[in-house]
Amino acid sequence: MMAANDSWIVISGAGGALGRALVSHFAAKGPVLALDRHFDAEAPPPQAVQRTLDLADEAEVRQALAEAIPASASIALLVNAVGLIWNEPTLALKGARLHTHDLKSWRDVIEANLTAPFVVATQVAARMVRRGGGAIVNFSSIASEGNPGQAAYSAAKAGIEGLTRTMAIELGPLGVRVNALALGFIDVATTREAVAEERLQGYVKKTPIGRLGQREDVINAIEFFASNTFANGTIVKLDGGLRL
Repeated sequence: MMAANDSWIVISGAGGALGRALVSHFAAKGPVLALDRHFDAEAPPPQAVQRTLDLADEAEVRQALAEAIPASASIALLVNAVGLIWNEPTLALKGARLHTHDLKSWRDVIEANLTAPFVVATQVAARMVRRGGGAIVNFSSIASEGNPGQAAYSAAKAGIEGLTRTMAIELGPLGVRVNALALGFIDVATTREAVAEERLQGYVKKTPIGRLGQREDVINAIEFFASNTFANGTIVKLDGGLRL
């Protein structure tokens, strides 16, 4: 049973492979609100509450927070893990015609990777400020530095890093710390669906520590940001040294 004064953790993108692992981990510590557009049929842990919604819709996010988390409860941590990977070059030669990046795909990727995290972060931050502060961890990517075939995704993740720094400046004085993880290749289903195995193994060979990231690597980094009260506006690259 969750008490009205419990300290909550909110996880966006909680329906994905990595998001589910985060929910399981943090639900062992206290109540979790798991947010996403879609969840599979698997029941959440007892300490977790699921809400299916449009994460880019302010009204829906605000309502989910109000319905799930008592007004007297605080939110200690937001893990903004929502995102969508889409590979499409800026310009592509298809036969004799030069095609530009599909604008609908662009908008969808920007909405999923930048607008939705912004909406969730601002709604949660408002609750945090009213209840004495908290920590936000946004998910960026090493693609924020630019990556062939990922114009929209790279632009969105670069935007997340700018948003993280700006929110850190604005919200730090109000007791809310904001940091981000720039993730490399994490060994979850979405990575293997997006990247061919041969290509993935090529990245492993280029990585100094010689392996893909694991769920535990991401969890440990989040725990660091949650507990270190001097970390604010920091972007940590979590890629095993791939981009060195």
